[in-house]
Amino acid sequence: MKNSMPKAIILLLYLGSFFIFSCSKQLLDIKNQTYKSYNRDSEKGYIVNFELINTEIIPKSIVINGIVQNIPIANKTIKNYQVNVIAQTTIIHNYQVKLEKKENGIYFEKDSIVFFQPVKFKLIKDSPKD
Repeated sequence: MKNSMPKAIILLLYLGSFFIFSCSKQLLDIKNQTYKSYNRDSEKGYIVNFELINTEIIPKSIVINGIVQNIPIANKTIKNYQVNVIAQTTIIHNYQVKLEKKENGIYFEKDSIVFFQPVKFKLIKDSPKD
């Protein structure tokens, strides 16, 4: 009975460290993550920018303030992405805004597996006009 207790503790520590290591591998290095709201003509939404250090992972869509927007490959320049997240429009006929009750973040795909990473985007406010 005395030998089983240290073995159980060692096994728990091993499994715990394995779990932490596997979860940390999913966290991607995202930098300069910002968004700015816009309201022009008949369209409202957000311009979202971020830099992805790991270029092997493909960002599929972005969630900002509950709105989901796919990320076209045309929105990528080297490591930087700029995505127009449309919240409301009358310009695009029959456009449907995709909503999701999820925190701000990015959906990624690697090896045909899609996963979500929460991201704290910094809101950029317009400076007051003089």
